[in-house]
Parts: sequence; C-alpha cells; structure tokens
Amino acid sequence: MDPNIDIDIFRDLDASFMEIFHRTQLQRYLEHLPPGEREQQLNNIMAQGDLYLSQQQQQQQQQQQQQPRYYHVHWIFSHIPFIILNFDQMWRDFSWRAFWARTIDAITSAVIMTVRALRFTTFIIGSGVYFQGVVRRLFVFCDVITFSDNFIRDMFTYILRDSKDILDQCVLLERHSRNVFYFLQYDEYSNLSSFQVIKLAYQNLLASLINVECITYAPNSTGSTTTTTSSSSSATTTSCKILTNTLVFKLSSVFQEYFPALGSTGLKLITLWMYISYALIGDIICLNILLFVSYNLINRFMGYKQVFQGLRDILWNSLFKFIL
Repeated sequence: MDPNIDIDIFRDLDASFMEIFHRTQLQRYLEHLPPGEREQQLNNIMAQGDLYLSQQQQQQQQQQQQQPRYYHVHWIFSHIPFIILNFDQMWRDFSWRAFWARTIDAITSAVIMTVRALRFTTFIIGSGVYFQGVVRRLFVFCDVITFSDNFIRDMFTYILRDSKDILDQCVLLERHSRNVFYFLQYDEYSNLSSFQVIKLAYQNLLASLINVECITYAPNSTGSTTTTTSSSSSATTTSCKILTNTLVFKLSSVFQEYFPALGSTGLKLITLWMYISYALIGDIICLNILLFVSYNLINRFMGYKQVFQGLRDILWNSLFKFIL
C-alpha cells in the first residue's frame, strides 16, 4: 500500500457498508496507478462528485419552486413589502373536491389510528393478564407500603368509582363467578360482532378491577356474603358496594378537606399523582434495598467459596474416596 495515501479510521465509523466497500475498491484501484495518473483520476472523481451535488441542489430548488405557494412578497422600491395572494392556487387547493378528498383522508387516518390503538390496547391487556404474576412480584412492595392487597385495583377503583352502571356490571360478574367472557355462553349474545365482544370484555375487565363487597341473599332472609355461580337460583338477589377504606380514598378525602377549590377533576388528578408517586418511589427504594442486600450476601458467600471447595476436597479425599 502506498504510504502517501491518507487513511483515517475514524472517518468510516458512521459510514454504510456499501460506502466502505466502494472506498476500499477505489483505494485498491488507485494503488496500482502512477502518481500523475492517480492525481488525474482523483480530480475526475471529485469533479463528478461536485456535479452530482450540484444536480441534487438543482432538483431540490425545482421541487421547492413546484410546491404550491399561496402568496409571495413583492418589494416596491426594494424597501416596501407588498403581499400578493395566489387566488388561483388557493381555489384549486381549497375547492369542494379537494375538501372532500382531505376529509376522506382524515377519516381514513382516524379509523386506522383507532384500529391500531385498539390492537395495542388489546396487546397490553393480554400481556398484563399473561404476565400478571411477574407484574405482581414487581409491585409487591407497592402493596406493602400502601397497606393494600392490590394497589392497582385500589387505583382503578378510585378512577371508576363515579362511572355509570359500574356496580351493575360488578353484580353481573359476581353472579357469573367473575368470568369476563360469561356472555359467550348465552344464545342472545351469539350474534355479536368482534368489536362488540371486545367492548363487552373490556367493560367486564374494568369491572373486575373494582374493589367491591357483594352480598347475595334471598328475599325475606338474612343476607350472607357469598359468591353466586351461574347455576344459582334466580330468586336470589346480589348487591355490591365499592370499598372506600383504602389509602387512595383517604388521600382524596384529605385533599378535599384542605383544598376544596380543586374541583372533582383536579382532586382526582392530584390524588392519583400523589398515590402513584408514593407507591412507585417506595417500590423502587425497596427493590434497590433488596438487590443491594442480595448482592452483598452473594459476595459474602462467594468469599467463602474457596473454603467450601477445600472442605469438599478434604471430605472426598479422606472419606468418600476410600468408601467408593
């Protein structure tokens, strides 16, 4: 290789493989040329590159010029700006045909985004159900520091407490052993579309996340807290009420007492922000402490690794080796 050829290894760090391959082939081609011819070839290549760049700039300028312009500024005496509107272009772009075309494009884009959001939500919910055990283990400290059996259910209970017909949905779930897809076993729901099935499943799933206390009783009898199955008698009645003795409801009552001017929406947002921040920060701190203790215990155990290996060798050589 000619030592006069300058090679910079840092030049190729962000280059594509095709560009690196092209540079290597060009370098090998120039190695076997005399110095004068090599300089001439390099000048030709640089001239071709400049020509290519100039052509690209011209194409960009032409594309910018071809773009519709609704106005342009005309300078009078090179000092006074005068705006000229291009009414012909505006009429062509904002005609009824263009308006309907853009409306159809907007509706199509909205439908596509809705379908994507629905698929993404289904994937997230399905993944959450599938990895429910993993998620519960990650947030186990959140339950501890919020004095709750499931802080996520408490959060959804607070969010959906004012939702319409949520208690009726909870009653239906309680009567069907909290099966989210209970409606599929009835003939009256056999003609539902896929969208309606997903909608009902979402409603039942949200209702299943509510902390409620349900009582099933028969008329003219003493109520008892039971779980009613689908084979229960129709003479029984089930009533449910939302449990509000959790930490998130206590926070909400405190904020409502000291900041009455927040309103329902502001109160709910501030309560959820404080509750989630408290739970997640505490969970992260507890997980870090757990990992720190585990790491130190493992390091302490690995420090005695040689001792245990020596004891194993002594026992093997002195006792088990002769027995076997």
